[in-house]
Amino acid sequence: MAKIEKETVDMKIGDSIKVKQGIISPDYDDLIIGGWQGRIIEINGNIVTMELDSITLSQLSEDYIIGSLAEDVEWTLISLEVGEVETVKPRDKQDDVLQKQNEINCRYSYEDEEIRISLILDSNDNSVNKNNLMKYHKYLEDNVQVSCILTGMEDFDWEEPYVIGGWSQDEYEKKKLTNPSYTDNFKLVKFVDRIDDWKGIIVKVERLSDGNKFDLPLWDLEVIDKDSADYLLISDYSSWMTNYQ
Repeated sequence: MAKIEKETVDMKIGDSIKVKQGIISPDYDDLIIGGWQGRIIEINGNIVTMELDSITLSQLSEDYIIGSLAEDVEWTLISLEVGEVETVKPRDKQDDVLQKQNEINCRYSYEDEEIRISLILDSNDNSVNKNNLMKYHKYLEDNVQVSCILTGMEDFDWEEPYVIGGWSQDEYEKKKLTNPSYTDNFKLVKFVDRIDDWKGIIVKVERLSDGNKFDLPLWDLEVIDKDSADYLLISDYSSWMTNYQ
């Protein structure tokens, strides 16, 4: 106990600290957070709360951020016992932290997403309908980089019986030779000039492994590079298709 009290006195608000190796997240039992770094914003007895620095924020997984938002867990802060952290030199500036927080908020904030979608549709009615799909088609065709790399968000319709239904895996592997799979990587070729009544915007893609081309619903795809502007554009579109049908 004397050691903890001494460490508490030695630390002060504003100090940069790093989580010691092997420490487990207080919010997620299966997440090891050793090496996470930030600045102390509060000390309460032997508990310190740190605001994660920009480098740690940039390394957070998408699952962690989305899971934290869904469960109302603060993803920019973490509270630990004094004995679980150690003081270190800062790696960035506070402005860097704020900038990274804003970037992540912009990407994952539902409110900001609604604003971006409304600006694209420029309508009092944001529902998924033919007119709005045509607007979204034009906007994405004008703004998404052709040749961006895509992959499946989840198993495609034809794959579902093989992925979760217990159908023959040998047959599944053979079918993947001539059919697109959600595990494939594709290069965007172009936006197809037709809109599916249910699946929305269709894009032509080229499979990187063999050059085969397919017409696929954009709703079923996501951009691999999560730091690109294309990722946000297509993610917003997919969210719109999911939530405004």
